[in-house]
Order: sequence, then structure tokens, then C-alpha cells
Amino acid sequence: MSAARPPGVASPAVNYETAWLAAEQDQRGHIAALLQQLQQHHGLQGAQVLELGSGLGHNLRQLAPHNRVRGVDGLAEAAARASAQGIPTLCANLDQPLPLPDACADWVLCLDVLEHLVAPEQALREAVRLLRPGGRVVINLPNHFDWRGRWRILRGSGIDSQRYFPDRPGWHYPHLRFFRRRDLDTLLAAAGLAVQLELSHQCASLPKARLLATLGLARPVQALARAWPDLLQSGFFVVAGRRSTG
Repeated sequence: MSAARPPGVASPAVNYETAWLAAEQDQRGHIAALLQQLQQHHGLQGAQVLELGSGLGHNLRQLAPHNRVRGVDGLAEAAARASAQGIPTLCANLDQPLPLPDACADWVLCLDVLEHLVAPEQALREAVRLLRPGGRVVINLPNHFDWRGRWRILRGSGIDSQRYFPDRPGWHYPHLRFFRRRDLDTLLAAAGLAVQLELSHQCASLPKARLLATLGLARPVQALARAWPDLLQSGFFVVAGRRSTG
């Protein structure tokens, strides 16, 4: 839902959030590639998959041929459009307890959603509640403080490269939270989760990283990204499961 606007400020002609969700599909190739890895090598097949913050259903549409999928999103229009296109999607506030039964999913996806929430820890607690025994939570968070982000801030260009709300004189970003790698670890621990698979190094933000990979230097690039995650990773992508109490 669009946030309330100050008196005298015109609303845009379109629902900004839904328009951006549609446009950003072309910018999420790395997420599609990582999901494909999970399908091919890590058991994301024949499962009940629930995505929190599923938007227009791009991720679930990729997984639907080999899984049973369902989404939850806070934007009523996005949920309706995804449902109309064959991805059943519930509209609900992700900062609140969700009207879904315990242990209803084998996999819960939280891909580029926690940074939009007032209470991301609440969403992760819900993810754990919704998991079946042995289930997994897949999390991706953007890293605004890699070397590119730090340089942008030093130049006075803001915390992100896009002005998402150009009619606003102040805060232009849809993100409410900004995470370092250790902040993700803190969130996971508070929810009773532990990392089972780390793929963040595949989101390296080194200069010319793609060119270096085509030259056979993918491993050195990823090693550098592992060594300095806050500086050299464009995002943090992990698969987590319930922390062992034994």
C-alpha cells in the first residue's frame, strides 16, 4: 500500500510500489541463478514453498513447475495480480503474525523483504513457526555498504542510486533497515536459526567481477568476497535451518 502523502503533494499516476515490482524483474538475475542452484543441488524440488514478500510472484513462478508454491505480500494489488496469474498469494502485514497454520511449508523464502519491514525479527520468527521439521529459510538482504555504496555516500549521492519517491523532499528509499553481515547473524540467532548454506560470495561486487569470472578468475573473486563480506558483497544470501539445541 502506498504511504500517506503530505498535504499538497500530488500522488503519482500509478501505484509506485507495484510499478517498481514489475520493472525490477530484469534486475534480479542473480536471485534467479541462486534459486536455480537450490533447485538443482540442494533439494528445492517437490516441496511446499512459501514466500514472504512475494510481490508479483516472479520467484515463485520460477519454482512452480517443480514445487507447490504460495506467496504472502503486503501490497493488495500485487497479491491480486500474482493470484490472477496463477500464483496463490495472501495479502497480509508481514510485520504482524500471519493467518497461516504452523508447520505449513518446507521452504520459506525471504528475498529482499526484511529490509522493508519495521520488525524484520517478527517476520523471521513467523518463518520459523511456519517451517516443517527439517525445513529451511532462504534469505537475501541487499548490502548498501559495499565499496560502491560507501563511495556513493562519500560523494554525497545518497544511500542508494535511485530516487524511488521523486515527489518527496526527504526520504526517497523504500528500505527501512540497512544490514551488515553480522546484523544478519544477529537476526538469525534471535529467531533460533543457523546458517546451513552460504552463497553470499556469489554476489561479489568487485570492479569488473563478471569480466573476471569469464576470464576464469571466479574463485579468486569469490575468495575475496568471502574475506571482506561487508565491502565486497552486493548482498547476503543464506539458507538457514532451526538451530540445534543438542
